[in-house]
Amino acid sequence: MEENFDALEVIASTRGKVDMDNTPTGENIFLLWGLLTSVFFLLQFILWEWLHQPWCMWVWLAAVLIGWPWMIILIRRDHARTHRRTHESKIILDLWIFIGASCAVGGLAFGFANLFESLAMPLIGLLIGIGAFVSGQILRFRPKTIGGIIGATIGILSFTLQSDLWTWQMLTLSLASVAALVIPGFLYKKSIRDGV
Repeated sequence: MEENFDALEVIASTRGKVDMDNTPTGENIFLLWGLLTSVFFLLQFILWEWLHQPWCMWVWLAAVLIGWPWMIILIRRDHARTHRRTHESKIILDLWIFIGASCAVGGLAFGFANLFESLAMPLIGLLIGIGAFVSGQILRFRPKTIGGIIGATIGILSFTLQSDLWTWQMLTLSLASVAALVIPGFLYKKSIRDGV
């Protein structure tokens, strides 16, 4: 009788592992956008500080042009692997599509209206922080929730960097991305790999 119970336990734990392996996680999307945002805004900051050329202000568009096709590839690959989408993963994906589109369209609109240096980057940092916080709450993953709070706080504080200090908003946006997306993204990927 005890042998049957042990066999059922093994079957149940194996089934749980298989189900976990087939769950769409999207962990690479957090890392993709976190790395692209942090790298390109850091690059933009360095180029502006050294070259002082107006074209440097549009370097961030490279993150969008690289990120969107790459994100579509990652989503299709995740869907091909799992052949399903959970309600939670759909909410998170829709949330980040909305945030990404808002950042891209808002960045362009603010850029053409000459408001990029005063409003766009703090708002993008705030949106990234809010998105990471909501994602962390849905996934019940505390590092992402805490990273979202830190990222949103950095975004809010960067509103104070105006006039001659506005270029430092690029650096704060890079830091907000690292805090809200990159570090929690690596921790989340590790927790999935470890089966936690």
